[in-house]
Amino acid sequence: MWGKAEFRGGLLVLLGALIVVLAVVVLGRHLPGLVLLQSLRFHMVAAGVVLALALILLGGRWRGAFALVPLLAAGLHGYWLVGELYASRTMPEEAPVAQFRFLSFNVLAGNRHAEELVAAILADQPEIVLVMETPGIESHLAQMAKVYPYRLGCERTESCDISLFSQLPIEEGGIQIFQPFNRERLVTARVRVDGQPVTIVGAHLTKPYDELVVWQEMVVLRRLLDGIEGPVVLAGDFNSTIWTESLGTLMERARLTPGPSTPATWPVRLGAFGVPIDNMLTRDNARILTLESGESYGSNHRPLWASIGLYAAE
Repeated sequence: MWGKAEFRGGLLVLLGALIVVLAVVVLGRHLPGLVLLQSLRFHMVAAGVVLALALILLGGRWRGAFALVPLLAAGLHGYWLVGELYASRTMPEEAPVAQFRFLSFNVLAGNRHAEELVAAILADQPEIVLVMETPGIESHLAQMAKVYPYRLGCERTESCDISLFSQLPIEEGGIQIFQPFNRERLVTARVRVDGQPVTIVGAHLTKPYDELVVWQEMVVLRRLLDGIEGPVVLAGDFNSTIWTESLGTLMERARLTPGPSTPATWPVRLGAFGVPIDNMLTRDNARILTLESGESYGSNHRPLWASIGLYAAE
């Protein structure tokens, strides 16, 4: 059986490994899997603090206290990064001239509760709905069309992934293949809300295992955003948080503004303690007024429900 000394030794090894990983998160650049680790930064800090406190309770006071120093430093560094991203979130003094409700949802391709999920959307009826992994509700697209007469995406099942449904006429837009994978993962749609133009950009990024692919996708998004004039709402499943180097760089260079919070969306079982890998950002005279995650209805992601305000041009 293990005694206190053995438990202290085990905790110390775990703490050492965790601190090394956090050092890589803070100092590393363009390493395989780095974006994934950066997304989990605050979860690793929290786990490390729990381990350090356990070590202190088991008699390793100095070692536990010493371990808390780099853990808290990594946490403060992450907090500073988030603060820098939120520095761009300034709210105009006047009221928005137009508002609309927007739903962004990775519904899961093999969703077994598709009927219940679609019923929930149609019961609420936000003006615009962005769907990732659309094959999960493909058998209900005709039902969606009764409420959303305008649609982009999923004309071909073979390449179907992202789709956008709108109660507002789509003036221009289209679907793009997100290379290097042959799937429809990028959509743009320009609509008018009470006469005010806004461009919706929906993206479903790949899982952040390959750092090269992650940065390639960010380059594609940056070029797309640079070619759009006027207010923009960018949303979707990014498979990463805003405090990763890749997404944070995109936000800075494309002048994107976060919402009032970053609700956790994955994994569903962790609820509010999950990771906010689904995101919604705005640019120019668009602002996210409210943002919250909702019921998953059989998906492995929670949806993002938002109210978007459009302000008069300065």
